[in-house]
Amino acid sequence: MAEHNLIYNKNLDEITSSIVFLTDEIGVYHYNKLTYLFEYFFIKNFGFRYTKEKFLKYPHGPVISNYKNQIHRLYKNGIINVNCDELNKKRTVDDYLYKKIIISKTDLTISNIITNSEIFNFIEMIIEKFARLTTDELENIIYQTTPIKNYLTLQENNYRKKIGGYIFPDCIRLKDYKDIVVKGRELALKHSLKYPQIDIELHKDLAIELAYMSNLRPKLCAF
Repeated sequence: MAEHNLIYNKNLDEITSSIVFLTDEIGVYHYNKLTYLFEYFFIKNFGFRYTKEKFLKYPHGPVISNYKNQIHRLYKNGIINVNCDELNKKRTVDDYLYKKIIISKTDLTISNIITNSEIFNFIEMIIEKFARLTTDELENIIYQTTPIKNYLTLQENNYRKKIGGYIFPDCIRLKDYKDIVVKGRELALKHSLKYPQIDIELHKDLAIELAYMSNLRPKLCAF
């Protein structure tokens, strides 16, 4: 299974590990969709990419590129538990109709979660709002997001394939997705990521100062 070690994205792994850690267990469908929603709302709230995952377009919403390889690698490293035999089965793109494949946390999951408290809290907000939704409800939310709408518009113009294209290509224009008042949050978070040794209370004070108080709170609506 050497091929499962070829692709490594530390930020992506930490986000997905955090999602598994906070939910205890999660289906592969929600694993993919919550990761997409994290990246989308992260751009919307903070103005820059975090995982830099491109997300492949499938009929029921985006999935992590090579998500099976990524899950296999985390499993091999003891970060998550999953039924690899089920995961390896060849499936159609209509994957969410199949028996749910559960990913669950292990004793090592906590060692791979995001350590930045602002980002961890943001993941908690994503999970609180979306993790308990059914597959149909979650799909409906996904299709209200701007990147998916843009993709479908291009598809109608015969620009992209029905499946397999990227939702977040390298040429993504962040200004199309981020909120108008976001620069303060962006500067504050980038500062805390660059200087993690600084006391967290100072980060909070800086964030409030830069984001002008009421604009600091992340928003998970108004797609």
